[in-house]
Amino acid sequence: MKKRIRITVSGEHPAAILSCLFMAVSAAVRLWHYLPGELNPETIMIHLFLPVSACLLFILGTIVNGKLLIPFSVTAVVLGIVFFIVKAFSFTPVHQALCTLLYLTVLVLYTLTVTGYIPTKKLLYPLFSLPLIYHIFVEDMQLYILADPPVPLWEWMPEISVLCIMAALLSQAIAMKTERAGQT
Repeated sequence: MKKRIRITVSGEHPAAILSCLFMAVSAAVRLWHYLPGELNPETIMIHLFLPVSACLLFILGTIVNGKLLIPFSVTAVVLGIVFFIVKAFSFTPVHQALCTLLYLTVLVLYTLTVTGYIPTKKLLYPLFSLPLIYHIFVEDMQLYILADPPVPLWEWMPEISVLCIMAALLSQAIAMKTERAGQT
């Protein structure tokens, strides 16, 4: 029987620090964008509580030198996935289905990786980098960067928050260290 691997993240690793910074920026941008507006229960729950809680739990799981990586980061990813799936309700049915499939794949692969059931973190690199690249160079290029007339920065803020989350997950994957269970 193969031994599971153990995933750790040192809070001092440069990519882990970058991951925490991306999550902090995501939460700050989201709060800055939504707090001045009309705060109905839906906005509070979907656009603030879910993503900001996810960001804070993710940061906490990292800064304690990864000792709480599994419970905190998996909980953070679950909250994030719920946020992204609810957000996808505004997409076309095909786009919604594809995004939901991607989000659930992220949840399963991330969870199986950090719990040691998948013996490599390398699957996380394309899982996190390809959607980030797609967002920046396909969706955002059309919707924000090359939009005519230009889109005010204020309207970009929710997307900037999402991009920061995606970049944080990629940075976290880079910071992860794998070791065979039982090794010190």
